[in-house]
Amino acid sequence: MSNPRLRIDLEKITHNARRALEIGRAHGVEVMGVTKGAAGNPPVAKAMLAGGIESLADSRLDNIARLRADGIQAPITLLRSPGPSDVARTVELADASLNSDVVIVEALSIEARVQRKIHGVILMVDLHTGREGLPPEKIPAACRKLQSLPGIQLKGIGAYFHLASGNELHIPGLQAFVHLAKEVEKGLGKPLSMLSGGSSNILRTLAVEGHPNPGINHLRIGTVILLGFASSLNPITIDGLERDTFILQVEVIEVKQGQSGESILALGKVDTDPQFLFPVEPGVTVGDASSDHLMVRMDPSPSVGDRISFRLGYPALCRLMVSPYVQVEYVKMKRNAEAGLIAKPSVS
Repeated sequence: MSNPRLRIDLEKITHNARRALEIGRAHGVEVMGVTKGAAGNPPVAKAMLAGGIESLADSRLDNIARLRADGIQAPITLLRSPGPSDVARTVELADASLNSDVVIVEALSIEARVQRKIHGVILMVDLHTGREGLPPEKIPAACRKLQSLPGIQLKGIGAYFHLASGNELHIPGLQAFVHLAKEVEKGLGKPLSMLSGGSSNILRTLAVEGHPNPGINHLRIGTVILLGFASSLNPITIDGLERDTFILQVEVIEVKQGQSGESILALGKVDTDPQFLFPVEPGVTVGDASSDHLMVRMDPSPSVGDRISFRLGYPALCRLMVSPYVQVEYVKMKRNAEAGLIAKPSVS
C-alpha cells in the first residue's frame, strides 16, 4: 500500500525525556511530559516515563483514557480546561486539570466528592497572550475560593505563551506571573506548589537564549521531548537532543514528465500539515498540497515507488498521529542512516 509510514524511535524519545529533565532542573524547573502531540500514544508515553518523567499531560480525555487502558498509572493532568459535559470523566481519568472558570471547578468539587477523590487544579492566568485564563486581577480571589472547595487541591497557577512568541514577551510575562504568585501566596497564607510557566518555548528562552528564570518551577513539555527542538516555527535545536524521533516516509506515486524533479507523493492535507514537513535529504523542496497529494521538487528526480523521508514540526505530527491512513512503526536500536533518506520499496 502507498500509505505513509511514520517511524517512531522510542529510545530517542526516552533520551530526550531524560535530557529535558536535566535541562529543566538545571534551571530550577520540573518537567511534565505532554503526550498530546502523539495523540496519547501509550508506547510514546511509556518512553517518556522510562526517561524519568514522573507525570504526564494531555489535552484530550480520550487520549488519557487510552493511556489508562494501557495500564499507565502515573499522574496525568488534563491540559484543556474541561467543559461541563467533561466533569465526571475528568475526575475519573485525570489526577488534575488546568482550569480558567471557577464554576467548572465548583462542579469538579461536587464530582470529586461523589467519586471520593481529590482532584488537583492549576488555575490559568491570561497574560494577554490570546489564550486561556482568568485576568490577573481576578486570580487572588479565585484562588481563595478554590482553596475552600472540598475535593479540590489548588496545586498552583499556570500560564501559556503562543508557540510563535519570543522572549520579548516571555520574560516580562513570567516576571508578572511570579509577582502575581507571590500576591496569591500572601492571601492564602501558604506557598503554591506549582508555578507552571508554559511549554517548550519557555524552555528555549531559559536554556537556549540564556535568560534567567524569574521564579517559575514547572513547565509542560511536549515538542522538546517528542521532536528534539524548541519550536516548530524556525526550529531551534537544543544541544544533546535527538531530532530523528519521528520520521515520515512517503511514497512517490508520480514523476512529472518533462518537468525537472517534480513529483507527487501519496500524502495530503487530510493526513498532515505540509507547512511543517522538513525533508531529511538536502535538495528536496516541499511544494503545494491538495487533500490527497503533495508536490515536491528534487534533484535528481526520484523513481515511482521511492519513499521520501521527512522530519516533522509539531502541527504535522499531531495530524499524522490521528490519521487512520498512516502506518505507525516502532524503531528500536536504529541509527539515522538505517532510516534511509530515500527508501526503495521492499517485497515481503
